Amino acid sequence: LNAHMHRKLKIVPSPTCPCGEGDQTAEYVLQGCNRHQPERIAQLPSTTPLHQKLYGGLEDLKKTTNFITTAGLVM
Repeated sequence: LNAHMHRKLKIVPSPTCPCGEGDQTAEYVLQGCNRHQPERIAQLPSTTPLHQKLYGGLEDLKKTTNFITTAGLVM
């Protein structure tokens, strides 16, 4: 994700998400980026908290993985 690669690794010029609306963090991609809204709606229930998407049970992690794959994200 650009935010990490910019701030910690200094290998990308900007922390900004390709959508241009915010920094590309895990929270932003999984919860708020409008660019991935269709995939988010299809894969992740809107009431699922971020912590559950990242550290939940097997089914939660499968949904998160499916979202990442469907959205075409490379992490």
